[in-house]
Amino acid sequence: MTRNRVAIVCGYDIHSDLRDYVRRFVPFLSRCDLVILSGGCTSSVSEESEAQALSVLVDHPNVILEEQSMTTLDNILFSRRMAEERGAVTHYVVICDRVHSAKVLVLSAILLRVHFTVRAVRRRVPLRVMLFEPISIVAEAFAAVFPVFRSALRRAAMRLKGVTARSGRSARRVTA
Repeated sequence: MTRNRVAIVCGYDIHSDLRDYVRRFVPFLSRCDLVILSGGCTSSVSEESEAQALSVLVDHPNVILEEQSMTTLDNILFSRRMAEERGAVTHYVVICDRVHSAKVLVLSAILLRVHFTVRAVRRRVPLRVMLFEPISIVAEAFAAVFPVFRSALRRAAMRLKGVTARSGRSARRVTA
């Protein structure tokens, strides 16, 4: 089945104000054929994935969850794979917050083989995240270009987030 426009929504900390984030990005979903909510289990105190936390707030006729991601690089790689498994994609709309928008733009330019648009919305982000973002941009862009470093980046991200490897969670369809 052809999916002309696919939205990739980058998930964030499930302990933050996701309702406000969703309220800000929902207008970008109306012209998308498929919405992929992307984000793994990044909380050290909850088994809920970022994608799952977003899913209860997003109303779209065709939503799937990508629950393996630990980094923005993972968000784009894993979501792209899921989208392409479901058919040809002519345009990606990658949704993130403003703090991560430079990294999302760089990674999208490296990884997405079709046209893409980055839509960044305001979201409260801790100062430590803002200060770490330049390092994260370099590290994730490097791993995007040199795939051999992706597993090390993923392990480092998990350590920083205080999470351990969990049993594999499969991609689940929220709505048909």
